[in-house]
Amino acid sequence: VSKHDFQIIKHKLIAAIFTSRISSYFSPLIKLLVSLQLANVWEGVYNCWGDAPQDDNVLEEKIWTTRLTNQALRNILAYRSGKSFSLASSTQDYILSLAGGMLLSSSEDSLCILDFGGGMGTSYFPLISSLPDTKKVEFHIVELKTICDLANKILGDFPQLHFHESLPKISREVDIIHAGSSMQYISDWKGLLDEFANYRPRILILEDILTGDIPSFITTQNFYGKKIRMRFLNINELIEKVQRLDYQLIYKSQCTQNFLGGIGGSVPMKNFPSQYQLDYGSHLIFKRIKH
Repeated sequence: VSKHDFQIIKHKLIAAIFTSRISSYFSPLIKLLVSLQLANVWEGVYNCWGDAPQDDNVLEEKIWTTRLTNQALRNILAYRSGKSFSLASSTQDYILSLAGGMLLSSSEDSLCILDFGGGMGTSYFPLISSLPDTKKVEFHIVELKTICDLANKILGDFPQLHFHESLPKISREVDIIHAGSSMQYISDWKGLLDEFANYRPRILILEDILTGDIPSFITTQNFYGKKIRMRFLNINELIEKVQRLDYQLIYKSQCTQNFLGGIGGSVPMKNFPSQYQLDYGSHLIFKRIKH
């Protein structure tokens, strides 16, 4: 079997595992393959977005939308039953909850949040579960059409939650723009930040973004047996871009990654040359500069 044929067989096997009904039982196997470098989360270093291989409509396929749907149903059940969500130390969504609570406590008005790539309320439910008055939150999510259509069916009982297929026109002031684990999948990340800045939010949160003291580069992520382009960013390049938009960095921290059901791990990049390897992602919060 040639190396090319082996790669095809490997990716088909991974796709079959992730689409099976018992996929959760195979996560330790995939993690073992990654640790032995027999399978990689990311592959290749590219300078141009279009040069990296990618399958079409990956984020709208059934395997991903089903996972988002199941997560949304679990969130609804937990919220309605009064059960607590994950502890702040073990979830990636605590920063938005904390920032939202701080802004809401200092204002008599309701809070308006725009969440880019927010799934089916992935960050919304931890937020409202942390606030004393859930009705004081107007929450807008930008997502792909398939996800928006499903979310509108499942989450219709939450009138403060709005879904959009593109960045919407919002008549009131936006308090927070949040992008969690999403900006790295956008080809024109600088243009996206420009569009964020046009809203003039009080706070900009870039959460769980793969950035650090490395050169910026593009790669291909093996995503449930499919390929999707994504970008690693040099952290200084990112911060300087946001600062030129009249925003000041007020918070920076490293964050652990959750891969294949594991919590609190480092970024699995041993297959890359050392100058491209990143240990951890980052949480960044910026505040609008008043003139």
